[in-house]
Amino acid sequence: MKCFIFGFGQVCKLLAQELYKQKCEIIIVSRESQQYLGLSFKKISFFNDNNLDFSNSILISTIPPIQKNKDFIIENVPNTVLKKFKRIVYISSTSVYQSGYVDETTKPKPLTEMGINRLNIEKKWQKINKDLVIIRPSGIYSNTNNLLTRYLKSDHKIIVKEDHFTNRIHIDDLVGIILKIISIKKFIGIINASDSYFLDNFKLINQLSGKYFLPKPQKISYNKKIISKKLQSFYEVSKKVYSKRLNKELSYSLKYPKFDDFLDSLLRKNNNE
Repeated sequence: MKCFIFGFGQVCKLLAQELYKQKCEIIIVSRESQQYLGLSFKKISFFNDNNLDFSNSILISTIPPIQKNKDFIIENVPNTVLKKFKRIVYISSTSVYQSGYVDETTKPKPLTEMGINRLNIEKKWQKINKDLVIIRPSGIYSNTNNLLTRYLKSDHKIIVKEDHFTNRIHIDDLVGIILKIISIKKFIGIINASDSYFLDNFKLINQLSGKYFLPKPQKISYNKKIISKKLQSFYEVSKKVYSKRLNKELSYSLKYPKFDDFLDSLLRKNNNE
């Protein structure tokens, strides 16, 4: 089986590492001209050949929209070629959802431009290939890029909005979910990738700062002029994202189910070093 991974961000790099360990044949498609793990990159023009056989290949798209309602792959690869793939995995976003409690059975009614664009692109993919999996991840964090690392490097201001819920997924779990999907041949449709564990950012950092003698956080309202419009739009929608399929159908157990435990473990480790 071949895996064509489009894009070369943090998700692609970790996913390629894991697939490489499994001795899977990996092709990275990117405008980058470098090599990674000894793999040569393919350019998008590679797919102009209609005679290529993708019947035993999976396409994994990690590329965000390039502009309003535009998807880089759909715009540059013929539909006739995309239909040939055995399966397509498209990494979307929970921005397609409205406020409140949502899961995979919720009909999306996005309230932001980002969410509207994402949903329109999802619909385009659904028309192209019936063997499609759409993953809607919450905010992705990692050991080196998370609320705590950003806080310690910044001026200790935490953006707040009353009754706002932050949805998260560790990058290791997102990649783990992708790998599990690849291993299950008949798994298709929409799945949310979210830890479904909701915390108040300010209260969490304030608690940890007291426990580990860190600088106290300062509140800053999300609608202040210094906050970018893109970031403000994130706080305009307060939703709690759940997944009905993660455990029941995919049988996947999160490595990082609780964000506060994760941050606490990082601080304990730093104190012991």
